[in-house]
Amino acid sequence: MLVISLSLFLFGCLDFGPGTQNVTAQFGDNVTVDYTLRVDGKVLDTSMGDVAKSAGIYNENRTYQPLTMPVLLGGKMIDGFIKGIIGMKVNETKNITVTPEDGYGASDPSKISNTSRYYNMSVYEEVPMSFFTSQNITPKIDKVFPTKYGFVAVSNFTNETVIIQYVFSPGHKFVIDGLPESVVNMTNETMLIRVDVVENGTYVISDQMGKKKAAWVSFADNDTVVFNENHPLAGKQLEFEITVRSIISSNPNSKT
Repeated sequence: MLVISLSLFLFGCLDFGPGTQNVTAQFGDNVTVDYTLRVDGKVLDTSMGDVAKSAGIYNENRTYQPLTMPVLLGGKMIDGFIKGIIGMKVNETKNITVTPEDGYGASDPSKISNTSRYYNMSVYEEVPMSFFTSQNITPKIDKVFPTKYGFVAVSNFTNETVIIQYVFSPGHKFVIDGLPESVVNMTNETMLIRVDVVENGTYVISDQMGKKKAAWVSFADNDTVVFNENHPLAGKQLEFEITVRSIISSNPNSKT
């Protein structure tokens, strides 16, 4: 009789209703997924270390693990990725295609600009005297002082302005408006400056109004640099392989 009662007790605690096999991801849930992203057939990103190694994109400084996130539109994940998870079950693997509209949007040509890698810069610059007085600096001819770009010397001054001379030499490196640059060669009057950005590199730059913005270099050769403010995957069709590892339902009556 004890065995029968124990059996009834155990069976009474088990739920043979929908169970975990029938739980599907819905908006508002939290899910944990593994994923692999391909663009034009090439693996660009993945949560799985073995896939990253096979694709030749493994990063030793990254921890490869499943991604946990809320199933919500307009969040950190693109809408197409979220929509693709809807209706998936635990341990289900699915391939989805995300269009630019549900991904990173179309590429905006107005956010793409070409510039020369080289430009000329005067060795001399006129600075208002008010700048020096605000810094408690008393200008003197040939006085040298440091700036964030390198050393400069006072060449001449009046009550209103100060003429400074950049005390640079070929090979000198500095950063202007977020861009690494270097001096290629000099004359007594000018310096030839090279913009030392690299293709696919991302930089925080300042526009003419001083507003900071992120841009990546979509093309660079010895003469030309193309800055692109669009997301690197803007205009691209994205192919995801997704495997759901767990679902925490927002419905308290659901089993996870």
